[in-house]
Amino acid sequence: MRLIGIRVNPHKVLYSIVEDNNDSYEVINQELIIPVSFNLPQKLKYIRKTFLDILNEYVVLRAGIKLTEYSGYQSPDVNRVMIEGVILEMLASSKVERYFAGTKVSIAASLGLAADGTITRIIDGHETYAGIADWPTISKEHRECIMTALATNT
Repeated sequence: MRLIGIRVNPHKVLYSIVEDNNDSYEVINQELIIPVSFNLPQKLKYIRKTFLDILNEYVVLRAGIKLTEYSGYQSPDVNRVMIEGVILEMLASSKVERYFAGTKVSIAASLGLAADGTITRIIDGHETYAGIADWPTISKEHRECIMTALATNT
């Protein structure tokens, strides 16, 4: 089964395509650079259209997006929140059979991980997860994408 996990930055969207072979995973890590020359509506249209193409090209059955973590000390980036919203809408109107949207806490819960900081240690690369090859060499953002993709498969 093919899964995708998505994580948004204000200037790019990172994603991981995960092929779940029941006993092992194959992972393709990519990023979509958002053109600086586009105005906001053009950026949102570009992201929506491109991700629909990605879902179709890879025949993705399940998709997840890691949402912005909110804190009392910092306001969320409005552009990032808008991009996440467009991706959520795109997933809802796509052919994926199931989609997931959540923060680290809900990703951990979906994966059955204890609420003791395990998800943070895994994302930070201090612990490996599910036998994914070269886990420590994968960027932190792509580790988040992979965990988000796997959360859709539970």
